[in-house]
Amino acid sequence: METTNIISVKYEDKYTPKTFSGRPYSYITAIPLSVGDLVVAPTAYGEKIARVSEINVPESRVIFIKAQLKLITEKIDKQKYLQEDQIQKEAA
Repeated sequence: METTNIISVKYEDKYTPKTFSGRPYSYITAIPLSVGDLVVAPTAYGEKIARVSEINVPESRVIFIKAQLKLITEKIDKQKYLQEDQIQKEAA
């Protein structure tokens, strides 16, 4: 499998906190991530918490939108967020 810095994420449900659903959205990442990691994802409406649903997304799947992909630069401490509702950003 080809290694890329393109990932897919699912946003946190605004009606059911700490659950992640809906369609996946693609991003470029500047930090190493794994499936299941929580990140801060920039959107047109501000930042949202999202869970990584796929890593190493092939460029062929995003060829037409690659120029518009936004950059993930922050990872959230998953345990603290899920247990204590605190957003604790991890240093990259």
